[in-house]
Amino acid sequence: HTAAEGLLWLVRGLDFTSQALRHTLQNPDVELSTSFRNAYTGTLKPHHSFMVKPIFSAAMSATPYKKDFYVKMGNEEKLKVDMAKWLDALEGQVKVLKEFQERKEAKW
Repeated sequence: HTAAEGLLWLVRGLDFTSQALRHTLQNPDVELSTSFRNAYTGTLKPHHSFMVKPIFSAAMSATPYKKDFYVKMGNEEKLKVDMAKWLDALEGQVKVLKEFQERKEAKW
């Protein structure tokens, strides 16, 4: 059970990350905090207790402004191209992992 549960939370976390960053790329006028809040609502929030949800809400408020994030990461246009490639790969891996989790052998 421990490994399967660990994989479940890993996949949820990777899905959260990929959805947040994809939303950021597709919505250039939206701040990172909004992208991460939207991703949290659709991925992790349904599985968190009432005690954990406010902690994540506070963490989403601590995300940097998009303009500051891009400056720290380097050339903005190159970053967007590289991030899109990386996200394509991550989303593919998340898809494979979710399909595996749906198999009978992965159920506990």
